Parts: sequence; structure tokens; C-alpha cells
Amino acid sequence: MAATRILLGWQLAARQLEWIAPQLPDNVELLVPKWSDDQNPYDAAPDQLIAMGREADVIVGWNFPRDVFVEARRLKLISSAHTGYDRYDLDLLRERGVMLTTAAGVNALPVAEHALALLLALAKRIVEFDGAVRRTDWVDLGPATAGTLLAGQTATILGSGRIGNLIARRLKAFDIHTIGIKRDPATGAGDCDEVLPPSQLLAAFERSGIVMIALPLNAETRGMVNDEAFAALPQGALMVNVGRGMVVKESAVHAALESGHLGGFAADVWWDYADASPAGYHYNVPSRFHVHRHPRVVGSPDFASNVHGMRERMIEFALENVREFLSGKTPARMIDLEKGA
Repeated sequence: MAATRILLGWQLAARQLEWIAPQLPDNVELLVPKWSDDQNPYDAAPDQLIAMGREADVIVGWNFPRDVFVEARRLKLISSAHTGYDRYDLDLLRERGVMLTTAAGVNALPVAEHALALLLALAKRIVEFDGAVRRTDWVDLGPATAGTLLAGQTATILGSGRIGNLIARRLKAFDIHTIGIKRDPATGAGDCDEVLPPSQLLAAFERSGIVMIALPLNAETRGMVNDEAFAALPQGALMVNVGRGMVVKESAVHAALESGHLGGFAADVWWDYADASPAGYHYNVPSRFHVHRHPRVVGSPDFASNVHGMRERMIEFALENVREFLSGKTPARMIDLEKGA
């Protein structure tokens, strides 16, 4: 029986084989890109990936040009070490009969912790006051410099999956009432105090001084937090996004900040201009509207999951998917290509 060819799509894998190989069955052949100083250790040169992808039955890794999958005619499984999958061409994979799995859940805990850090930074104006201290500016004690008391607040959590539940659990320590927005509330509230369907989003926002976003990006969630949603929020509400940037309509959050209706916005995820007009144009900024420069905004550069040991855990999750697939099981972290979830 021919060996299953597995492409490890990052160049550092060549130095990790002693650790990786024992996690896979014996009857596999590992394909590994050659090292290039011009590439990130967890990426590889696109031409190498395309060439090796043509020989691969399974592809594992983080970042791949679409052409890799167009050319990979032998491909049966993609085991992404990412948790998100919005950059994959699901129509192409469905047409080819290629299974897609992710590392769903691998970064839930650090992302939830990061979400709380961003919320606290907003509510207590940490970044603003840190700057004042470093500049030795005088800060008057009074309403203009007051922070937000979290106790007794209500928070709407968009996305009641692993990250959303962990956020809800931690918000309880601050005596915050939580409303989860969930596609199917009948499956339970999880760690939220109550759960509502997306159709009740505006009603939830009307009650919430805090919004925490932990949604993946798909056709249903793109632009979900729009002008109407911001208008439903109470004056001075705080919003944190650790899901996907495109869930929030960029012009809407900019307008809400400029008007003063939104009390603060924090994000670890920003907007994607890959499909902007003209074709191929890229805005090398987190926000074309300069949302990231607004004085009531706190940001981080997509680093919520960047804790010690995370890359190794992502690889372990991805390899577990491969083992399940090769043993004939349906991987637990398989994406439903029809539903996009």
C-alpha cells in the first residue's frame, strides 16, 4: 500500500520532524519545504508549496495561496492549524471532495483572557492614563477622566462557542449579566445567563453597556454589527472584538466613535481589504477610517492567541485531525462545507 503523502506547509517543520513524526502513523511520507531566510518560519515559499502540494494527499499548516489547492489534484484533507477558515475557498474544496479541518478550540482560553484585558483597558482607560503618566501630564480627577464601573453591567456576547463561553464565565467574576447571541438557542445558554437568536440582536444591544464579539466570519456574520446595531446601544457602551474584523461594519464603528455614542472600541482583529477596488490594492493600515488612531480605541495586532507554546499546540491539534482521518474516523473538528461551520 502506497504511503500517504503529507505536506507540512511551514519551513520550520524540517527542524521539528523528530517531534512531529511520532505523532503520525508509520505509513506516511512527510513533505517539507526547504528553508529560506526570506520566509517566516511558519510559512514557506509559495512556489515550493504549489509544487509539493501536487504530490500531497494531506496538507497541514497555516497559510497557503489558493493556487496550492487548485493544483493539488491528489488532495483529500486540509488540516488547518488555524481556528478560522474564512480564507479557504469552500466551493472549490466541496467540488473537489476535499475535507477541511481546523484547530478549533486551541486558542480559546488565551483569546478569552485577551478579550477581558481589552475590556479592562477600555473601562479603566489604562492606555490613555499610561500615556499621561509617561508624559508627566496632569490629569484632573473628575467626570471627564472617570472610568466605567463593570459591576452591574449587562454584556451581549456575539458568538456563544468556546471563546464566548469562556468570556461569559470570566465576566461573571465582575458581576456582569451576560446575554449570548447564538444561532440555535435551543442548544442551551452555556455559561451565559441567557441566550437569544440573532434575530433578537437589537433587543439585546438595547440592554447592554458592553458588547463582546467572538464570531467567525461567514456570509451570516459579515457586517452583522452595523449602523442599526450601534444605534441600539446605550450611550457610552463599550465594544470588544476578538472574532473577525469584518463582522463589524467599519464605517459604522467610525461614525459611532466620532459622534461619541460609542464609549470605546477595542480590537485584536481588523479589516481585510484583499478584495478592495481596484483589484489587488492593499491598505497597509488596520483601518482606512483610522479607527485605530481614535483616542477611545485600544488595539492589538491579532496577537490574542500569541502565548508561549501556542504554535506547538496548534500543530498537535492539526496532527490529531490527520490521525483521525487516516484511521477512518470523521475528525471531530471537521468543517461542514455546505454550512460553512
